[in-house]
Amino acid sequence: MNIKNLLDKKGHQCHTISPENTMADAVNKMMQHHIGSLIVVEEEKPVSIITERDVMFTIHHRGCDINSTKIQEIMGSKLVSCNISHTIKEAMALMFENETGRRVRHLPVLDDGKLVGLVSNGDLLLRMIEETEFENRVMKNYIQNWPEEDVS
Repeated sequence: MNIKNLLDKKGHQCHTISPENTMADAVNKMMQHHIGSLIVVEEEKPVSIITERDVMFTIHHRGCDINSTKIQEIMGSKLVSCNISHTIKEAMALMFENETGRRVRHLPVLDDGKLVGLVSNGDLLLRMIEETEFENRVMKNYIQNWPEEDVS
């Protein structure tokens, strides 16, 4: 299964925010939609991602005011993303090994540079489990219906 198939099942909805918005705006939007990340978009192009962990880390380590601190002040400089043609395994590998050197839990999905969705490590894990369970059922069926040898 590839990421396009996953998004077709899951849905293509993803939430974005501008680098000019404040951390408070990000928190409000994440709480409103019950989500853990927002893709930072500038001129309709994804440039970064901000997560609830980023917000908590910034508050804890910098003690900043979320009402005045802009997203651009805390967002990462590199966006780790995948393409709709990536497989589930390739996307999962990107979450663990990428150019930032950090593990990520959310991957924006791009198609020709255009944002078309977002997948989380939970989405990928669920699909991997579903694939494994399907393969397991197929193998059990194959073994149970193994033809008897004709010894005549």
